[in-house]
Order: sequence, then structure tokens, then C-alpha cells
Amino acid sequence: MEVTLPLTYAWIDALTTALEENTHRGRPRELSRILNAKEAEKLLTCASRELKREKTLLRVTTDEETRECVVVGDTHGQYHDVLKLFEIAGKPEDGRLYVFNGDFVDRGAWGVELLFTLLAHKVRAPDRVVLLRGNHETEFCTECYGFERELMVKYGKTAGRKLYPMFLEMCSNMPLACVLNNQTLILHGGLFRSASQSKREARLTPKLGTLSDLEKASKGGADPIGEGRSMIAGDVLWSDPIHEDGLRHNDNRGIGIQFGPAQTREFMEREKIKLIIRSHEGPDARHDRPEMPSIMDGFCVDHDLGEVGKLCTLFSAPNYPQFVEADDIRHNNRAAFVTLRPETNWCDPEPCSFDFVPRPPSQCYYELDCGGSDTEGPESDIRPHEPLHIDVGEGDEGARWTEDESSHRLRLNHDVT
Repeated sequence: MEVTLPLTYAWIDALTTALEENTHRGRPRELSRILNAKEAEKLLTCASRELKREKTLLRVTTDEETRECVVVGDTHGQYHDVLKLFEIAGKPEDGRLYVFNGDFVDRGAWGVELLFTLLAHKVRAPDRVVLLRGNHETEFCTECYGFERELMVKYGKTAGRKLYPMFLEMCSNMPLACVLNNQTLILHGGLFRSASQSKREARLTPKLGTLSDLEKASKGGADPIGEGRSMIAGDVLWSDPIHEDGLRHNDNRGIGIQFGPAQTREFMEREKIKLIIRSHEGPDARHDRPEMPSIMDGFCVDHDLGEVGKLCTLFSAPNYPQFVEADDIRHNNRAAFVTLRPETNWCDPEPCSFDFVPRPPSQCYYELDCGGSDTEGPESDIRPHEPLHIDVGEGDEGARWTEDESSHRLRLNHDVT
């Protein structure tokens, strides 16, 4: 019998409540009582189908009913903080458009819960929820920074080995960037190189790409390596702004480019864009680049070009990374989201900072010394060689639960809309 999901607002509210309550039980494998493996497969399949319909560069034109657009940066499995963000900003409902700018999973302990919540909203209202790809929606990062293991723990090896490739397929269908009302460009890492250059030219004498290049580019596959057909995808996911003029290979990460204010100005003037919102860097990354503005409040302006426009960084995971010692100053950041409104032509960001929600005890799914701030890209040798000692179990344990034990189970018995 085909699994069906009743994706109404009420159902999603009930799902998020059940998922949040389960995080406090300290038994992550109970998650599949709430959304079992077959239902998770269905959700991934439906979301992947919606995302596949969207182009590499998604052009969004709002209707008269849209009163605001909420942009969210990296969330990294910090589920409780995202629920708080929804309380402050409002949920993805009529009149409000959401753009999530990648890095939904890894490092935090609840990437599965966060991902499935966002996918439910996407499938429920695909025109009201934009999910852009981040560098952590890739095979390389999810192998290194915890999401693959988290999935195995919460669903067991048998189901996890089926769900993980479906997750990667879904990621490969995500758009890389969004242009809102021809005014604001939103993308995870940053600007990118021209597709007209040879491999050697692109590395030694890079030339700035255009939105036309991005529209025609590949979404990158499961693991964009930043070369050949995946060059633009790798750049969009991994690039960083710098404080001095210039366009060069991003040696810090081994993938993507670094670009200065002059290059941002060139791009914005040519494409007639007034605002660029990117994410990708948290307080740990900026700690290693003190010449750049602080991201400790979740938002900063990196390139202020006056009347031409501005390029900003947005980070939405407070008190990050979750498993770093609490006395580390990089661990005490606030997060932010940005609101864009028609009254200011969709290009004047209104940041709102917020503090973290106290977290229940949880386990870490990755090696803490594994390239802390994404300092190495997919060509590096930091992939884990030895598994963490986490009992991921075998098979679907749902068959052994009693009726009383599964009393909080959500009944899923309607068609996906």
C-alpha cells in the first residue's frame, strides 16, 4: 500500500510538536515512531520532485498578497532555534515567503528533525518556501560532519542506507540561488566564475560569472567538486568575500573563489542587483578572518557599496557550534533572520537577532576535530576513516513497539497535496 501524508498546516504543527518533544527524551531512535522510514521516503521523494522542477537559478516574483519575505541562513540541525525563529518571524503561511539559504544539517544534533520539518513545509506550499542548497547539502560534508551517521542512528542501518541516497538525490535537485523581484540575489557562499573559461584560466586568471552563466549551470550533482560542469555549483556553495579588491582561488577552503568589493560592485552594476544575501560563515569562520566584520549577532554587511547596493552575511544558528566547549567565545553568538518588504522594494534587509534555546542533552555525530569551520573542501583527505562508536542498530524497530509505547504516533492517512 502506498504511503500518503496529510500535509496540512495542522499536521505539520503536530509533527513539529511531536519531534520537539521527542528531543527531550534522550532516545533519538524513537524519532521513527513519529515519522517512520516509509513516510520519510515519501517526504523525500515528494520534496525532490518539487525541487527538480526548479531551475538552478530560481527567479521569484511575488504577488500582491505577499507582504514580506523572511530569509534564513545556516541552521545546522539546531531544531529548537528554528522553532523559535518561526515563533518570532511567523510560519510559512499565506502572505509570507520564506527563503532558507542552505546548511540545514550537520554539526547540530537534530538535522533529521529540522530537515523533515522544512521539507514538509516545502511540499505543503512549494511557492511559499524556497530551499537553496548549501555546502552541507552534499555527500562530502554529510559524511564528515554528522548527518549521515545521525540518519543511521535515528532510523537504523537498514532504513538509513536507503534514506541517505534519497537525501543526496534530493540535495542534487535543489536550486543554487534565488533572485527576488529582480532586486535581491540570495545564495549560500558567494559569487562565481565565468563558464566561458578553460579549467586553467578559471584557476589562474578567474573571470567573474554572470546570472546567465548561473541559469545555465548544473546544480552540481551529489558532490560538487568545483571543477568542470560543477565549477559554478562549487563556487556558489563555497566562495567567500574578502575585504580587499580581487578575485582569486579560495585557498582557505580549497574550493570556490574569494572576491572583493570591486568584484561585488562589478557584478551588481552589471546585473542590476541591489542586495546580495549570502551565509556560509559562522562565528568560528570569522574568528579566523578578523579583517572581516563580526557575525556574532547573526548579520553583518561585508561590502557596502553605497547607492550601488550591499553584500551581507546571514547566519541563523545561535550558540554555535553546538558541541564546542561553552567557554569558547565563538560559542556565544546570536543568530539572525532578515525580512524584506515591498515598501522598500525587496532590497533593504531588516535583520532580527535572537538568542539560542536551551538544549536537551544529546550526542554528537561527528569528530569534533574534523576541519572545524569547513576549512577544507571535498578534495581534502578529512573524510572519516574510522566510524564513531555510535550504536546505529539494524532494521526497523517499529515492529517491536507496543500500542501503548507508540501512543504519540502521528496517523498519516491522506494524500500529499
